Amino acid sequence: MFLHNPFTGAFGLNIGDSSIKLIQLSKKAGLKNAAYYDVENIREVKLPVGCVAKGEIQQQDLVIQNIKALLNKTKKEKAIKVPYVVGSLPVTKSFLKLIEIESTASQLTKEMVSFEMNKHLPMDIKDVYFDWQIVEPQKNSPVNKILVGAVPKNIVDSYSDTLTKAGLYPLALEMEDLSIARAMITFNKSYHGEARAILDLGSSRSSIIIYDKGSVQFSSLISICGDVVDTALIQNLKTERKIAEELKKRNGITYDPDNPTYLKTIDDLIDKLAEEIKHVLSFYKNHYEKANPVTHITLSGGLSATKNLDKVLSKKIGVDTYPGNAWKNLLNKNLKSEERFNGLPLASAIGLALRASNW
Repeated sequence: MFLHNPFTGAFGLNIGDSSIKLIQLSKKAGLKNAAYYDVENIREVKLPVGCVAKGEIQQQDLVIQNIKALLNKTKKEKAIKVPYVVGSLPVTKSFLKLIEIESTASQLTKEMVSFEMNKHLPMDIKDVYFDWQIVEPQKNSPVNKILVGAVPKNIVDSYSDTLTKAGLYPLALEMEDLSIARAMITFNKSYHGEARAILDLGSSRSSIIIYDKGSVQFSSLISICGDVVDTALIQNLKTERKIAEELKKRNGITYDPDNPTYLKTIDDLIDKLAEEIKHVLSFYKNHYEKANPVTHITLSGGLSATKNLDKVLSKKIGVDTYPGNAWKNLLNKNLKSEERFNGLPLASAIGLALRASNW
């Protein structure tokens, strides 16, 4: 007997520092029993400055108000009445690392993972919620690799409480790095002898995620984001934020004869970004046993659509770098370039929605 899925219509909700993004999918049967998805809802609302800062919810009432606004009926959209949601947890407050534990898979316990994690965490294990999974389990192996993730309890409780007060039922809260990887890494594709890096360049925060051997291995924050670029342009060009954003969108990494200092400002930031990426790739190569070489960097996030960014980074880093396709695991159709670029700022929300629709 087939049971009705009680969470039909569940959606992904990404709460960022500057906006809240909502993606709702419906699962369809595709060719040869492969699944694909229809996009039922794509919604976004901008948050007032300071509402959420560095991943911490500072003004809960305003966040709740904006979540409800996303769910409400508009002139063009029906109200979303389904309460089930998979929400995000901020990368700035998350800890993700691959560790080794001397234990067979069958004997591994939560207490053993907790004990070993405490050696790596920058905080007390009692102050975090954590989860873990065995990576590449080997039968009867005396040592196992464990991917562990941890987030401070006060952060998780804050996000859970906010969603609940907005009238929602959180099925899960997930670290942004994992949801981004779910969207940007091709489902069921094996990468033999090579690793992938996902460079997520957001408006207020950025990170680089290493995917290798069928799993996210670790992630690291990157200092360059949209706000940093805007601030540098405002200061060096002595202009307003709105104009800085327009220049960035129009010029990308090209010379602007009307603003001679524009390209120099951008070049300096890209140099810094490239050095940070090289440092992360070198760290992965030197500190992770049998690490495969990173042969490709996939760009996501709003800043990743910057004109010529992929070409410049490819040259500076020496690794092929291209904007990704955040829709690749959803749709059974080819997308226009503009549609692909429009999906890049939605990568985390798409990844959350994929998990929600497969609950």
